[in-house]
Amino acid sequence: MEIAAYALILTAAIAYLGYPAILLGAAALSPQRRSMHAPAPASISIIICAHNEAGRIGDKLESVLAALAAWTGTAEILVGDDASSDATAEIAAGFADRGVRLVCAPRGGKAAMLNRIVPLATGQILVMTDADPLFDATTIPELIAPFADPAVGAVAGSVETIRPGKGLGGRFAGADAAFRRYESAMRAAEDRLFGCVSADGGIYAIRSALMPQVPPDVTDDFFVSTAAIAAGSRIAFASAARVHEYSIAGDRQQFRRRVRITVRGLTGLWRRRALMNPWRTGWYGVALVLHKLARRLAPLALPPLWLLSGLLALGGGGWVLLFVALTSGFALGAIGFLTPIRLPRLLAIAYGAMLHLAGLGAGVVLFLGGRRYAQWTPQKAAG
Repeated sequence: MEIAAYALILTAAIAYLGYPAILLGAAALSPQRRSMHAPAPASISIIICAHNEAGRIGDKLESVLAALAAWTGTAEILVGDDASSDATAEIAAGFADRGVRLVCAPRGGKAAMLNRIVPLATGQILVMTDADPLFDATTIPELIAPFADPAVGAVAGSVETIRPGKGLGGRFAGADAAFRRYESAMRAAEDRLFGCVSADGGIYAIRSALMPQVPPDVTDDFFVSTAAIAAGSRIAFASAARVHEYSIAGDRQQFRRRVRITVRGLTGLWRRRALMNPWRTGWYGVALVLHKLARRLAPLALPPLWLLSGLLALGGGGWVLLFVALTSGFALGAIGFLTPIRLPRLLAIAYGAMLHLAGLGAGVVLFLGGRRYAQWTPQKAAG
């Protein structure tokens, strides 16, 4: 029984502590990549897909247009409206005289919209961004600069959580901000060693020649950005290419979002399973397994570890502490999910982590049971 418990501990430790520690340590000892001085591609197409984003799309387009003031090349903005039932299309159409092109289509989901709108783009680089994150003034040139290296096929930007005023963003702004910082640190380290594993849908870019047809049941940012790896290129990380978005309010919305992303993410991993072969992709393949697969599977180890630690705790020793810690974590998750109690900052972050882990675990179970999400239904952030 102890061997099984230690095996479960090791599984979770490798995914959440071992890999990040080794990655960050190796990156700290690795020489920094030399900057390329060749000119970056001159033409870009900014792609925004939207469904019922009337409350956000105006601010989004204003931020993109403001960011284009720092861009010296040619650019176009394409907005794909996925049969919105609100004023999304009308608001986007109001930007036509400022160079925004609106494409409307029957409801089909984000993948269908991407597959429809991307062939209309003329840029050498496709800049992909969700409908709500707001651009910094220098986001676009910072995002495009790494393409000066011909080995770079895609570039991941940095998504930061806006810390809202009291009453906004639910109880997750702190947890979301911490997770974003963690992801950015991981991407920066991966970039320094072998390239990012994938990109965040809030902001990334890919050479148009590498853009794939997107299946309806995957996380599009993962599937699209990893097309660069499939083509033998690298995904770079541009930490200064920042966008800012609010945390999604509501425990159940957060949980459902995590479940959906996990199912779609695992579907994308299965479709890109060849990239997990280190004999083909080197250290990238190892990182893909540890960063994307092991991290999603690890939460399944916690319930059996709790039961085993409880049985072993009857004999005393350190197992009592582990059992109490896991019990406290599960209790915090249940209390936070079932009650509107406002938690102190540290407990709120811990609760956000527990809800995140629960969503991962539920998503894995649904994926293994054959569940798939073929249509994109965005959750709304508070702001």
